Amino acid sequence: MSQSTAEARSERYEELLRAAAECFQSRGFAATSIDTVARHLGATKGRVYHYFPSKMDLFNAVRDRAMDLVFAASDDGYHMQGTPAARLSVMSAGHARSMIDDLPYMHVLLDGLQMLRYSTTTQFQREAMEAHLTRRDLYEQRFREVVLQGVADGQFHIGPQLSITIQSFMSTLNGPVFWYRPRGEDTPESRQAIVDDVVRFAMSGLGLNADNITQHSNQSQKVFA
Repeated sequence: MSQSTAEARSERYEELLRAAAECFQSRGFAATSIDTVARHLGATKGRVYHYFPSKMDLFNAVRDRAMDLVFAASDDGYHMQGTPAARLSVMSAGHARSMIDDLPYMHVLLDGLQMLRYSTTTQFQREAMEAHLTRRDLYEQRFREVVLQGVADGQFHIGPQLSITIQSFMSTLNGPVFWYRPRGEDTPESRQAIVDDVVRFAMSGLGLNADNITQHSNQSQKVFA
């Protein structure tokens, strides 16, 4: 396969994933079918079935891509040199930005967890969910690791139960999935302001003062500029 052919196939695959994410977001899992995705994409069912033998395979692929996106979004902060507060601020800004920029995927990510809690699942679904939860735990471990470093350095001040701190912190960063909706008047600046506010609120829960939060927020903006 030539490079151009491979690139075209990759583009078609990504278009399909995006279309599926948008359908799952707007209709939910139960009301979305392969036909629904094909119509939304303006393609035939055959194009969808070429990549995915079932709706569940497609859903899992979208959910896995959502995890790819948040891992990539937090990479810069996680691997950068700097204090735990600086690293966590950049990681958090990347995560919150992905919640907004990749909103359809993030809806699927959270809906997948709801399916685990409230739906009867098959063995195939349980195995897929277990693999997903393993990746999610690895992702949260990044934040846990940096928070613990910040506590050891005296930058962060948290309560006695680290798990509650981490879950509350991540819930704050995930918040835009529940209430953000794109509007015609949105601009890169207005979306950045949302990211800044979300990260500011999350970081304040770790005991940072306003001046420190502003300093690290400015650093994260430079990373993503």
